[in-house]
Amino acid sequence: MNLLLQDLLMQWPLAPQYTANPIFPDMISAMLVALLIAVGMNFAFAMLRKKTTDIEKMNRVMKETNEWRKQYTDAIKKQDKPRIEELKKKQAYVNKMALEMQQQQMRPMFIYMIPSFLIWILVFPAIFGATVSLSPIYIPWITCSDENVQTDTQPKLDENGQPVINPDGGTTLNGPCRLPGQVYLWGWFLITSFGFSGVISKVTKTSMPSITG
Repeated sequence: MNLLLQDLLMQWPLAPQYTANPIFPDMISAMLVALLIAVGMNFAFAMLRKKTTDIEKMNRVMKETNEWRKQYTDAIKKQDKPRIEELKKKQAYVNKMALEMQQQQMRPMFIYMIPSFLIWILVFPAIFGATVSLSPIYIPWITCSDENVQTDTQPKLDENGQPVINPDGGTTLNGPCRLPGQVYLWGWFLITSFGFSGVISKVTKTSMPSITG
């Protein structure tokens, strides 16, 4: 299934074209530079969110929304019909505020998405290649499996069934995986972005409120 998905993605017209000769050829430098770029992009997104979002208002709205949900749930559990009817009168207002909050959250994401997408397609594959790190554990979709390595290290064949020769005179292989546990470029960015997003949100004071049950 993993291999099938990769094949389908690579047939997509805008699929990234990973270089065979990355600017950062060794795994340590590639891993560290990719980490710094991921943190930098996360920080840029946080600052964009700070400029385009009224975070204080969102926090107030979400505090009010969560309080309403808590009271409404409690009233239903207690079968307090007068209280339920009273709270229902405020439901339209609460839903409207929640929708506005979602729109506020999506605005910077849409602004950020297009340049980020272009960088991912046109720039990063040419700088790093397809893999940048090594994980001690297998993570589906993010790291190379034994099956990926077995398939990727086979010669790539042309339409006549002959091995494809690269510009250096060597045989082109099917894919980037050489060792089990190698982390795909996008997977490393995903891991580092999630790992640092909380810290960056606290530093820039751009933590997003959430709806609690």
